[in-house]
Amino acid sequence: MKAIRYHEHGDADVLTVDDVPTPEPGPDEVLVRIHAASVNPIDTYVREGGVEPAGGLPHVGGADMAGVVETVGDDAEEFAVGDRVFATGLGLFEAGSYAEYVAAPAESLAPLPDEVSFVEGAAAAMAFATAWRGLVHRGDLAVGDTCLVQGGAGGVGHAAVQIAAHAGATVVATASGDEEFVRSLGADAVVDYGGDDAADRIREAVGGDVDVVLETHAAANVETDLDVLARGGRIVVLGEEAPIRIDPGASMTGKIADADVRFMSIMASRDDQRPILERVGPRLADGTFEVEIEAAYPLEAAAEAQRHVLSSGSHGKVVLEVA
Repeated sequence: MKAIRYHEHGDADVLTVDDVPTPEPGPDEVLVRIHAASVNPIDTYVREGGVEPAGGLPHVGGADMAGVVETVGDDAEEFAVGDRVFATGLGLFEAGSYAEYVAAPAESLAPLPDEVSFVEGAAAAMAFATAWRGLVHRGDLAVGDTCLVQGGAGGVGHAAVQIAAHAGATVVATASGDEEFVRSLGADAVVDYGGDDAADRIREAVGGDVDVVLETHAAANVETDLDVLARGGRIVVLGEEAPIRIDPGASMTGKIADADVRFMSIMASRDDQRPILERVGPRLADGTFEVEIEAAYPLEAAAEAQRHVLSSGSHGKVVLEVA
């Protein structure tokens, strides 16, 4: 089979198109013929050496995929040959999804409804699983809360806006030049994140402070997040590489004395991902949720796709079409 691998860590130029043996699924695994794979910033972080994949190098990257079951391991009885499935959380503890086939742990897979295309399923997997886990599992989002989504036009951000709106929250999102798109997702207000007065504009947009913040870039936004947070509010920070600096003096005074800052790993949450995808799939099928596809590339253009996903102003998701 064809697979996109890297034999050393580095920039996107280290990605190569290799011919490798089709994997054999273990007892708890399912062999999936991949039709589409999503491209995420975490893929580039692993490729650069930020995290060492369990199997070492060379390594097939990619966390998300959608495809059809080809072979089922002896203990993976919940799936059958021909099932349409999608998954996220691959590419660290086993080979990833930038390939024609993957032997995926059955616990990572969820049914993909017939109404949802493979491209949509792959694009939605990590974005919606991450946003759902961040808002619902870690952020304790409740009906009537006011929710701030930092970066509402991005992959995780555009999923988070929809989830928060569907959950009955008042949603304010930050974006730059994408106000119409983010409002179409269900945001009640959209604020340009530029400038020194972002906190004032967020507060003005929703008539007060916010209860839950989903933060995709805390190093740049944490001061604003704390400024607009209601007493007892929660900030959920998604895997942040840059240092986050909080003034301890400010954090012990005023309304943010009870601020709750929670950190969340994007990839180390496999136990949560399947149950979330089992809920996301039907909502994609009935149109409650929609995934925005910004660009699609062939498998062989994975390097170009990774450069794209890191470009500024990214809007929605980037995918690889495998077959």
